[in-house]
Amino acid sequence: MENLQDLFDKIMGTARNIEEGRVAAYIPELAQVDPSLFSLSMTTLDGTTCSSGDQGCFFSMQSISKAATLCFAIETLGRDKVFSKIGMEPCSEPFNSIMKLEMTSSLPLNPFINAGAIVLTGMFNEQYGSLAIAEIVDFFSRLMGRQTRGSLRINENIYRSEKATADRNRALAYFLHNAGTLSGDVEEALDLYFKLCSIEVNTVDISVMGATLASGGRNPVSGEELLSIDTVYIVCGLMSVCGLYDQSAEFAVEVGIPAKSGVSGGIVCVVPGRMGLGVFSPPLNKSGNSVAGIRALAALSRELKLRGI
Repeated sequence: MENLQDLFDKIMGTARNIEEGRVAAYIPELAQVDPSLFSLSMTTLDGTTCSSGDQGCFFSMQSISKAATLCFAIETLGRDKVFSKIGMEPCSEPFNSIMKLEMTSSLPLNPFINAGAIVLTGMFNEQYGSLAIAEIVDFFSRLMGRQTRGSLRINENIYRSEKATADRNRALAYFLHNAGTLSGDVEEALDLYFKLCSIEVNTVDISVMGATLASGGRNPVSGEELLSIDTVYIVCGLMSVCGLYDQSAEFAVEVGIPAKSGVSGGIVCVVPGRMGLGVFSPPLNKSGNSVAGIRALAALSRELKLRGI
């Protein structure tokens, strides 16, 4: 792995630039994150991991959790139920937009925008009640190959910060409830949504998650079969067209692999049949995606021919 380690270190040095982008200050707790943090990890399908930078640094999943949540939803609730209330279409609007809901059928366009993820948390509460968070965190732990099941931690400070500043998400949720798309208690659905966004991971964790999808559903670290191939196809397909919000098409052109970003600065990537990647750098562009993270992934895609062509 020595040559690969050299490549990772070189890309990290070239991609790092804290002069570009801004941390997600609209969530007060995220505004306190050190913008110079940068980590890049890879997990191959034999479970081997390579990392560079601040790989021991933990960050909240934010919208990366939506990809893991969708895996759990399809596996436990079934594809038909999930997509009876959520679409599979890309969105040209910001991830927290209300306008599309008002203009269409009140169904969220996809599970990776906030409205879609909140509908899913409502479904989970109906299915599992107060046990929902424990069931989902346990699944996330297995998806990331954690040896101690349920060992992922919710950052309470970030959770409380998101909950206290969530006017837009509350507006989305109550609109969805009024339209009949979100069932059950609105505040309970929101509470679960905030907790999932606040789960702490590092880039090794999300690279293992990516590698699980890349292998067709088998976790390469634990050996556990977690996902059906149909779930993998759906999640990776949606990551390809919706994973980076309204920058998804540009990312597909520049990097060319399925990915899901979060406003903490993390991005998980899937290279089917080869590896999973995780990157973290807090400064974001106007679409809410990591500036240095995208730059690093574009360089890796070129150097390692990740597109498969």
